[in-house]
Amino acid sequence: MKKILIVLAFFCALNAVAQDDKVWRTPDVDTKPDLAKGMYTLRMFVADNFQFPELKNKKVTVFTSFIIEPDGSMTDRKAFYVTAKEMIPSETVKIQTEEEKAAEAKALEAMKTEASRVLALFQEKWIPAQVAGKPVRCLYNYPITFALE
Repeated sequence: MKKILIVLAFFCALNAVAQDDKVWRTPDVDTKPDLAKGMYTLRMFVADNFQFPELKNKKVTVFTSFIIEPDGSMTDRKAFYVTAKEMIPSETVKIQTEEEKAAEAKALEAMKTEASRVLALFQEKWIPAQVAGKPVRCLYNYPITFALE
């Protein structure tokens, strides 16, 4: 009987530890993570610190994600996808050569790396997400959009 109780206590302890490590999705939390000074501070920080590649007439969106920890720190920063659309009318778009296409692809990939670099520089504490009144780890998706003229 003692063995069963010890095993049961062990699994309960493991479950409690697993709950602390769980990463919640933003739609699943009661209170979403936020910045004390507002999300505007992150947008301005990115705009002020992002080093742009040589791209013209593009609307670029870099999709990033990171985890907001219960202590308000930002971890696990990633840029996982990038899109680019022409900003000029389609009837005036010139056909790109293979070299131009390769250079554009390289520049867009560099923007993913740059987005991760800039997010790593951002050190402001977040107000963490909450579930049942307790701060939890939360995955936050953050698209960064640029109009490169």
